[in-house]
Amino acid sequence: MFIQIILGIFTASFLEWFAHKYILHVLGRKKASLFSFHWGKHHAAARRNGFLDPMVSAREAFGIIFLCALFTPVFLIAPFTYGTMFVHAVLYFVLHNAAHKYPEFAKKYMPWHYDHHMGKNQNTNWCVVHPLADYLMGTRKKYEYK
Repeated sequence: MFIQIILGIFTASFLEWFAHKYILHVLGRKKASLFSFHWGKHHAAARRNGFLDPMVSAREAFGIIFLCALFTPVFLIAPFTYGTMFVHAVLYFVLHNAAHKYPEFAKKYMPWHYDHHMGKNQNTNWCVVHPLADYLMGTRKKYEYK
């Protein structure tokens, strides 16, 4: 059970890192892409409004539900891994929405995500829930703010 939970933490963090970097940013920068809302609307609003973006998209909820459904076969092999990944997905949705409604909360308790939007380079700090994959992949960059 313990090994499955650890595996779930790592898998969820790397899945979040990969999806954010390659799907939401690489594909999302193409205006015709289904994922263009992320860069074109979400990042633009956060930069323009000091991290505030209370309109985090319903597309985000759909994406999370889709990924949870896609990974349900994991439940048959490693139910605690899947359960951990599922909890991570729920935390992602709740924390990401809270962060963009309460920027000071994010700045204090989720600085890696605050740095993703407000730092000099928005192509770093891919994780939202916790920065595990960012640290392991060398993409966690800290910024100082005045």
